[in-house]
Parts: sequence; C-alpha cells; structure tokens
Amino acid sequence: TVRTVTGTLGDSNELKAKINKDDWNTCLIVAKGNRLQHFVNGVLMSDVTDNDTTNRRLAGLVGVQVHVGPPMKVEYKNILLKQIPAAQ
Repeated sequence: TVRTVTGTLGDSNELKAKINKDDWNTCLIVAKGNRLQHFVNGVLMSDVTDNDTTNRRLAGLVGVQVHVGPPMKVEYKNILLKQIPAAQ
C-alpha cells in the first residue's frame, strides 16, 4: 500500500497553538466511508482518505489511544457518538 501526503492543513506550529495545554479541548471525528476528518476546537487537524481496501475497517469498535512519550495525564468527558445517515 502506498501512502502519499497530498497537502497540508497549515503550519504545524499554528495548528499546535489551537490546542489548549491546560484546559479541555473539543474533538470531533467525522468518519464517512473511507474518509476520516479530525477537528480540534473547530480547526481541521487531519483529513485522511484510507484507500487500503485490504486492511481498513468501515465498521467496528471505537477507542482512544495515547502514544508513547513523557509522563502525562489524559482525561476524557462527555464522549458522544452519533450515526450519520448515509445520504448526508
């Protein structure tokens, strides 16, 4: 599978500045078919189209993940899931 970066959503430092370091952030993930969009505080941070028909999943479990790094505290609240009808 070939992975290609086709564009950028902005300067990485400007995007990082939109993330609250010591307060809550609002995250929205829109998953429609094989396209995934990730918004933080209303700002589009990631827009991915998964064309790997062998390994991608279009249905399944939803989870949260923390990557390896220095010690950190991660909290979640008010997690809501909404199914969007296919026609939208």
